[in-house]
Amino acid sequence: MTTARRAVFTDRLLKSLKPAPAGKRVVCWDAAKPAFGCRVTDRGVVSFFVIRRMPGNPRPIRVVLGRYPDLSLAKARRLASTALGDLVSGVHPKERERLRQGNTFAALAAAFLSRPAAAKQRTASKIEKTIKRHLIPRWGTRSAAEIKRSDAISLLEEIDRASGPYMAAKVLALASSIYRFAITRELGNIASNPCQFIKPSEFVGAMAPRQRVLSAAEIALFWWATKDIYPAGPFARLLLLTAVRRSEAAHMTWGELDLDNALWVIPAHRTKSGVPHEVPLSPMAVALLRSLPRFAGGDFVFSTTGGRSGIRSFGLYKDVIGARASGLTNWRFHDLRRTARTNLASLGVAPFIAELILGHTQKGVHKVYDTHRYQAEKREALERWASRLRDIVTPPPANVRQLRVAADA
Repeated sequence: MTTARRAVFTDRLLKSLKPAPAGKRVVCWDAAKPAFGCRVTDRGVVSFFVIRRMPGNPRPIRVVLGRYPDLSLAKARRLASTALGDLVSGVHPKERERLRQGNTFAALAAAFLSRPAAAKQRTASKIEKTIKRHLIPRWGTRSAAEIKRSDAISLLEEIDRASGPYMAAKVLALASSIYRFAITRELGNIASNPCQFIKPSEFVGAMAPRQRVLSAAEIALFWWATKDIYPAGPFARLLLLTAVRRSEAAHMTWGELDLDNALWVIPAHRTKSGVPHEVPLSPMAVALLRSLPRFAGGDFVFSTTGGRSGIRSFGLYKDVIGARASGLTNWRFHDLRRTARTNLASLGVAPFIAELILGHTQKGVHKVYDTHRYQAEKREALERWASRLRDIVTPPPANVRQLRVAADA
């Protein structure tokens, strides 16, 4: 290796450096910053580095900073100052990198997701997916302690433009939870939460509650579009018949069903309320479930893996149904739940019975003192809704008059 003369580094000088002789390396030192230099290979590659002894270590340590011009001269000088400061302080570059990686936002997010409480959350997989999709690509490699409130606001506005205000608010809340977790456990040298005091409503679009309800004509179109397409078709039809959440139906197992007694019991670990949810099944729902295939390899009712796991590709299934029903627009699976609830009200079902059908718990003193499960009342309400639904999707002949049945009959 040969050594060139010292010179004050400039972009003009660096660009003028010639490749080293074949099999050699040429080192040039910066006259403006001691211990800072660059090395030129025989292929003309220019790399910045610093070299200095650490206290108590007689051998000098070389720290490679990066290649020029990918790494600018100005940034190389800043990195050189940091690296030399570490060496003087007795911090080895590898230890500095280990600390840096341990203090990144990605490292904190990983610790947050691996905490024991995370495994018990019903929405654990959704939370992990949201963090990996929206937070890690943006903040993952950054030092968590260096992320500022302005970064959080930019994140909020960017996600609002790409995915809407609800997702933006959800991501901000998750980021804030990660910082609270880190501060509580004194991880990553975090002194403050950059997401604190930020109100999403001040930076994103209006978050008006969704009120989409399918009309009778849309219900008929939806029912036709879900014919003979497993698992999307029967899955979507069951959502409309029972008003359950899509995740509850997607992971239904045959072991949860008692078709002889027309009852489905969703276990507590799969419900939002954390208590078992009894779903009486109308004859229409029982017939739908009896028509489905059973797999020898697993117990899941709706599956593309031979029953070994439930379904997840909700967006794909929605697209399949939408492609068959071009007149059905601006709908989501959750709208089926709202449609069923609205029709229950129109049928005269008492509001608290309709809410119990949705899996919502009673409020106030009723929650404490009223432990009746209202299974008969829920069954009667869901059978009335199934009857209404059947009349919508298969209208009776015009010469048949429907008799009104009293609610207390």
